[in-house]
Amino acid sequence: MEFYDVINRRRSIRQFVDKEIPRDVLERILDAGLKAPSSNHQRRWELLTLTDKTIILSLAKLIKPYPCRITEPKSPQQEMFKIAYPKQRTMIEESSCVILPFFKQKYPLSEEKNGYGLMDYGATWALIENMLLAAAAEGLGSVVHIPVKKEPEQIRKFLSIPEGWGLPALVILGYANPDAEVPAQVKATVENRVRWNKW
Repeated sequence: MEFYDVINRRRSIRQFVDKEIPRDVLERILDAGLKAPSSNHQRRWELLTLTDKTIILSLAKLIKPYPCRITEPKSPQQEMFKIAYPKQRTMIEESSCVILPFFKQKYPLSEEKNGYGLMDYGATWALIENMLLAAAAEGLGSVVHIPVKKEPEQIRKFLSIPEGWGLPALVILGYANPDAEVPAQVKATVENRVRWNKW
């Protein structure tokens, strides 16, 4: 698939069909992630890749779906809330693969030196975006879940992750359900979001 077609096709998909992703496809997606730029060229990442459905279902129990009281959305953001919030757990349960991209967290983001910590955190998001685009190129649906509240610590304990590793998001992959609900995108274009040479 041509690169700009991939960019335009990538959407957040939260409903999947029960179909295994071939190992070679997953390896290409993981390899694409690992080719992302990184802080000081260190590439201090470890990608924990879950394909065992029993483990995925156990992980999903740690993720709480959020209730959404919006019944008649009046904006793309409200439509996203209505679709996405209740599916935070089920999108993991239905997925074929969950990738947890951990980065070596040398500096806590809450400390004065967090500028350095943000370098590794930001580099991990570059890795995540590479994987999302690679998934689109492979004909897969994908979405991210950002761990909140008690989730990061619960995930760390459940998967026996050593101290000192940060987890910005879970990358959730699968073959899209043809009836998957997809909210309208907010229009961000060169014309309405780009300023040239001055604010």
